[in-house]
Amino acid sequence: MGKSRKEFSYEELLKKVKEQELLIKALHDEKEDKINFEYFIKNSPDLACIVGANAYFKMVNDSFVNVLGYSKEELLSKPFFEFIHPDDLEKTSSVFTLLPKNSPVVDFENRYIKKNGEIVILQWKSNLNYSNNLVYSIARDITDIRKTQEKLLSSEKSLNEAQKIAKIGSWDFNLITQELNWSNELYKIFEFEKIQNDTELYGKYLSCFLPKDAEILRLNINKTIAGSEPYEMEHQIILPNKKIKWVYCTGVSVTDSNGNVVALKGVVQDITQKKEIADTIKAKEKAEASNKAKSDFLANMSHEIRTPLNGIIGFTDLLLKTKFDKDQLEYLSTVNESANTLMEIINNILDFSKIESGKLELISEEIDIYELSNQIINLFKYEANHKKIDLVLHIDHAVPQFIKGDSFRLKQILVNLLSNAMKFTFSGHIKLKIEQADADEIVSNIKFSVIDTGIGIKTQNQKKIFQSFIQADNTTTRKYGGTGLGLAISSQLLKLKKSKLKLTSSFGVGSEFFFIIPFEKINEKENSPLIPMNFKEKKSSEISNSLDNYKILIAEDNKINMLLAKTLVKKIIGSCTVIEAANGYDAVVLSEMELPDLILMDIQMPIQNGYDATTAIRKSKTVMHIPVIALTAGVLNGEKDKCISHGMSDYITKPIVHADLEKVLHKWLKK
Repeated sequence: MGKSRKEFSYEELLKKVKEQELLIKALHDEKEDKINFEYFIKNSPDLACIVGANAYFKMVNDSFVNVLGYSKEELLSKPFFEFIHPDDLEKTSSVFTLLPKNSPVVDFENRYIKKNGEIVILQWKSNLNYSNNLVYSIARDITDIRKTQEKLLSSEKSLNEAQKIAKIGSWDFNLITQELNWSNELYKIFEFEKIQNDTELYGKYLSCFLPKDAEILRLNINKTIAGSEPYEMEHQIILPNKKIKWVYCTGVSVTDSNGNVVALKGVVQDITQKKEIADTIKAKEKAEASNKAKSDFLANMSHEIRTPLNGIIGFTDLLLKTKFDKDQLEYLSTVNESANTLMEIINNILDFSKIESGKLELISEEIDIYELSNQIINLFKYEANHKKIDLVLHIDHAVPQFIKGDSFRLKQILVNLLSNAMKFTFSGHIKLKIEQADADEIVSNIKFSVIDTGIGIKTQNQKKIFQSFIQADNTTTRKYGGTGLGLAISSQLLKLKKSKLKLTSSFGVGSEFFFIIPFEKINEKENSPLIPMNFKEKKSSEISNSLDNYKILIAEDNKINMLLAKTLVKKIIGSCTVIEAANGYDAVVLSEMELPDLILMDIQMPIQNGYDATTAIRKSKTVMHIPVIALTAGVLNGEKDKCISHGMSDYITKPIVHADLEKVLHKWLKK
């Protein structure tokens, strides 16, 4: 028979059962721990993995899949190196290879490439298990953290750069330790050498202050310490090298938990450049204000001078057409000529002012070179005959008859040159020569020359005469008169056309002034025929006689100008009824009552000016259709446009020229 089993006592059996229960519990707890750990690893927001010596993943948790975007099968099928950014392969391989020789790797970073191509930055904690030669690692996605850090660094860098550009330095002062700290930029502003623990820094700082500013600073600091009130001040500083700067300073208090002021801090900004710019702007504004005042003065003076001249020229023109004895006619002609000369001087000064301020613009219109040049020559025929000088016009056959340009300004330049030639020539001839320098199908470069056999100009004076208000010498000024603006204006006008007035002269022999301007050619066949000016003058009486039985309202506050306007209108229009208004308000009222055929409207009038009166007329259904013609002594740039913008139909400048008034009346009364 076999050996009999050992029998246990009840106590022994009970002990065995308890031991088994403890063993079962330990196994159960171990299983529970393993399950919990696996659950923790599986659901951890961090990336967890186990890597073999061959660099293949043995295990990856769900976060690995979620962050990188690959499936577990894809991650486990390749060495982990294939998922790493190429630039980080070398350092990652080095860490992985040396891991057995080192302590656990902490805070190692590298970049992985996600399945969608994006880059993720991972921070690793790794350890090698020597028993199974496996690497256990946990990684945290720090992409957003690094991006935020980069943004902060970029912002800090930008802030530092901005402070440098803005020339702002900061400081702080500890009231307890008496320690004063300055930023590097503040040292640059005051141009002090930076010395560590410089006990004399505050003294050097104050030495740059003017006494009155140092006292203001002391009061500000005391107020800030006493009442926690921030301060700000703007003042000059004088540096040790005597350089002067402007600074803007601010200071605030720093308090402890009990509300006691324990420190001060603030900033200082170098505003020297801003001050200089501000001063420049002020100077510019002052210059512009001065220029505007000059323009306003010229406009005012133009109006005030032209108003009496309007009467003088107008009435002397009328008187010259009546019968006088020889002496009376000579005296009257002298008055008329003097008034016209004064008007010419005023026009030159105004033109020069407009050119200087850049307000003069050239227009483009059709010009008949033959007609224009003959008109100009005709202006000087009387004087040439009187001085027994030959006046010659030569136009080369190659010069196109019709061109595009500003006829008024071209005429002004040539009249200035011929006028000078006439003034300084006493025998021989004066020639206006027009020839084509070169041309293509579209543009003709035309050369204009004024040649005389006058007194000539000395070599040392030839450049000087093109300056404003200057003539060849004082003797010339006294002997021949004039403003000295003619050549200066001509030169400035030519500059607007990118041309230049040139001179060749021999003293005692004569002079030649010439210039070349490019003009656009116009096909003669496409032009409507132009009526020559002399033809217009001859037919003047026929035009006048064709106007009869019209009612004209004249708004004019100056009695002399009113009388002149009435006289001229009655000479032009037969059986004319004239209604007089002494101001703009009366003009509006009388236009409603009388219903005139045309209104001649002065601009500067009491109670209501011509602009406002015309605006009121245009708002009235009864009289809004009546032509309103501006009569103005203002001739500055934009005057005509301003009249038209206020509803005026046309524009006549004072002094009123009989032919101009006749033309305008005929134009608007025959419509």
